[in-house]
Amino acid sequence: MEVVQRICRKIKNHVIAAPESLPIALEAVNKSLSRVKIPPFTRDNILYYYIPMQGLMSYTTLSVTVMNPHLMVRLFPQRDITDILFLSAGSGAGFWLWARPHVAAAPPARRFSWAFLGGCFWPLGSIFLWAILRSSIGKRPVLGTVLGVATGAILTNIAIDYFRYVELMFCGEVHIPDEAYNPNSDDDKYDIDI
Repeated sequence: MEVVQRICRKIKNHVIAAPESLPIALEAVNKSLSRVKIPPFTRDNILYYYIPMQGLMSYTTLSVTVMNPHLMVRLFPQRDITDILFLSAGSGAGFWLWARPHVAAAPPARRFSWAFLGGCFWPLGSIFLWAILRSSIGKRPVLGTVLGVATGAILTNIAIDYFRYVELMFCGEVHIPDEAYNPNSDDDKYDIDI
């Protein structure tokens, strides 16, 4: 934990010691971005909006890499970028999870471990799903590409919906029912006639 804190302090010192022209340049960029309705370049927006968006683009590209590897070999003949895409997608997911309101009160070490775990499992689980789908559709690269991008979008929407629901419960806007489902219940409303 001390190592992470030292790294954070070093990064913070370098950012504080940035040249004086940097704020002027950022102000000009933010002014032009405000016309397009894109969030301005602030520290929080870069960490919790732009890096997750970049991770989402890497996640989508990763789906194409797994489902249609021949296309990616043609686009990047010198190097296999799967590892880079995985790390980029995982870091984007991790930063997004770090910024969620329901984990904001947790200590930084726990928050980091949860964000790291989610950042690893999200793209890794998707890669396994895409590998299974790819083997089941055979050699159909166009169908594979469409299926990869579609399943990636579906998984992302499910995850976003889940975390919004958790945050609504955490903030008290959605309440857990008093009588939750119990599979061992003798109640007739849970009986399923087969």
